Amino acid sequence: MPTTTDPAKPQRLELILREIDSLPTLPTIAARVLMLTSSEDSHIREVVDLISADPPLTAKILSLCRRADRGVRGGETLTVEKAVVLLGFTAVRNAVLSIKMFELYGPNASPYEQSGSEEPDRTVPRGQYRFDRTNFWRHSLAVAVASELIAAAHPQLPDLRPSEAFVCGLLHDVGKLALSYVLPKAFSRVIELAELHQTNIAALERRIMGLDHHTVGKRLAEQWQLPQVIQDCIWLHGAPFQTLPSVEHRRVIGLVGLADLVARYQHIGYSGNFTFKDKPEAVAEAMGLRPSVVQSITRELHGRLYEQSQLLGLDEEPSQELFFQSIQQANLALGRLNDMLEARTRAAADQTRILDAINAFHAQTPPNGTLQDVFDALVASAQSVFGQGYYALLYQPLSGTADAKTPSGRQWLMCQYGQRGRPVRTQWVEPPVHSPELSGLDPEQAVSVRLMGVLPWLTDYLLDSQDIRDVQLMPLRCGLGTVALILHDRPILPPWRQLQALTVTWASAIATAAKHDGAKRLSEELADSNRALAEAQDRLLHTQSMARLGEMAAGAAHEMNNPLAVISGRAQLLSMALPPGSKEHKAAQVIFEQSHRLSDLITLLRMFADPPRPQKKATDLSALLDATVKRVQAGLARPEQAKAITLKIKDQLPPATIDPLQIGDAIAELLLNAIQSSPKSSVHVTAQRDESVPGVVVQVSDDGQGMDPHTLSHATDPFFSAQPAGRRVGMGLARVERFAAAHGGKLELRSTPGVGTVATLTIPLDS
Repeated sequence: MPTTTDPAKPQRLELILREIDSLPTLPTIAARVLMLTSSEDSHIREVVDLISADPPLTAKILSLCRRADRGVRGGETLTVEKAVVLLGFTAVRNAVLSIKMFELYGPNASPYEQSGSEEPDRTVPRGQYRFDRTNFWRHSLAVAVASELIAAAHPQLPDLRPSEAFVCGLLHDVGKLALSYVLPKAFSRVIELAELHQTNIAALERRIMGLDHHTVGKRLAEQWQLPQVIQDCIWLHGAPFQTLPSVEHRRVIGLVGLADLVARYQHIGYSGNFTFKDKPEAVAEAMGLRPSVVQSITRELHGRLYEQSQLLGLDEEPSQELFFQSIQQANLALGRLNDMLEARTRAAADQTRILDAINAFHAQTPPNGTLQDVFDALVASAQSVFGQGYYALLYQPLSGTADAKTPSGRQWLMCQYGQRGRPVRTQWVEPPVHSPELSGLDPEQAVSVRLMGVLPWLTDYLLDSQDIRDVQLMPLRCGLGTVALILHDRPILPPWRQLQALTVTWASAIATAAKHDGAKRLSEELADSNRALAEAQDRLLHTQSMARLGEMAAGAAHEMNNPLAVISGRAQLLSMALPPGSKEHKAAQVIFEQSHRLSDLITLLRMFADPPRPQKKATDLSALLDATVKRVQAGLARPEQAKAITLKIKDQLPPATIDPLQIGDAIAELLLNAIQSSPKSSVHVTAQRDESVPGVVVQVSDDGQGMDPHTLSHATDPFFSAQPAGRRVGMGLARVERFAAAHGGKLELRSTPGVGTVATLTIPLDS
């Protein structure tokens, strides 16, 4: 995952380091004593003179000598020189450094006041997570004493000097003091988070402030010009021993980390680090130390810590009280850990419940289900997590889906559910004016004023809720934005962070179903378009074929008319010259009749090739139908055929602008075709209005022999006929189709062999 960099971070860190550089330096006497006691060439007189120059320091050193019971007899005068000799350089150095550091940064000290500078506003509200300097110093002293005791227990290791180990342990966490002065509010927040999450305070310091107490303490030690071993212990203590650099004081750094771990295991004071990666014995063994020493020094640690605390005036509790206080701190830490574990257990149980709900939702949602299927499964899932109650879904179609093309162009779908999760009402509703786009709503932000304007509008639709005042809105958001709103009356819900995975799953399912429904509708529309295109192509090919046939027929008619006229004339003359009744006279008469029939056929070909334009006028369709039926009936040879034709006009037909001759001939042709199909009972003619055109639909149906698929597909082809040779010329239905097309109408045929045929002629009213 890519990380973003803060361009202002280097400048901010530099400002923090400048504040650290402005902190008071180590007192001169402490720095001088530290230097003298670290050098083998130093003289005891120099140390005595430094201590004697500071009366409060002198009093504490003499008190320490008396408490240590270093052979001072009653009534004998104790001087600084004798105390230094009795205590030794090591004890004196540790005492001076502890006293001066405590004076500089103790619980009641302010470095700004001692330095004479004016302290800025760095107040922190007193509360549970305020930095406790008393317990901080108790922990620092415990680390110092533990470091000294462990080093003293390994005289065979020359790189571990007890006096040096004490100083390094005492100053190992000095960076925390600096942060508490420089950034008090931020450091209090770090302490709070460390307590709540029971983690390492250094990691939180880096995340919140940009640097940790290790770096700050090293910077402060450099400013005080402390020895390199102290600087490195401040900077690197706590790191795994295997990762420490190969310097000559490497084991001293590891020793301070080990002593810090011992003090934290004993719960002495406050360190801010609640993580325990290894046990002290394992760390000691990795450093080449005896693990048994770690256990043995714990019995001596509290007594030595009590002596150092008395020297500094840190507290007045006896060593036994300190021990009980450590046990109390351990119990408090254990209690906090139990609380944290219980909270994590509850969170894990809630997360498990959410994951189970997600799995159940996926199981209940059918593959490739519709949007309504997803809505039903979603409400069932919500009831399993939130409890039974009132639920509704408000859905705005996603842009680019078929649902987005609603009649108004921008409608919302409202689905309401009953107490048992069953849908009770689904309706498309018009959103209020100036309502926001649902896709832009953010579930983690407060409801905007624009959406609040929608709430009164919702009351008109949420009639199934018991109390509209209890209804809450929850946006369902995924990568495409907010796809829907779930409305519910549940008063208490799990935290939003736990619900986020579930709501994203719901939203993604809605978006997927919407896309699937849209794709399905588009595919259906595409199939319809393909069918319409295929039909149009068939009609175009048919029209082109008819046009070519018409051109050919027109040419053929023109070429055949002249010789046909000669044949007809000669046959008529020959018939007149031959004796009537003779065989030759009858043959000449047949030639004349057939040439006349062929002339009629040529006339039909001409009309088909170049049909006359319709002479349109307002026509009473009811009267036209009645006259056409009577005309056909009159022309039929058998009376029973005429009686078989019935006319039924369902509604009063409006007048139509048509050519009555062409439409009349088309209807007559349909009637003659129906009669020729040998109907069993009758031929029905019906007429009614068609509002979709608008126009009139005339149907001629019979219960005759019907047509097979091959005959039906070629029924409107010129000269095609399923009748035996010698019957009517096969141009009738082709002419009907021509006349209908000339008026903007159409002819449709439906037929079943042995059942009958239905011919439908659609005539627009205004063609």
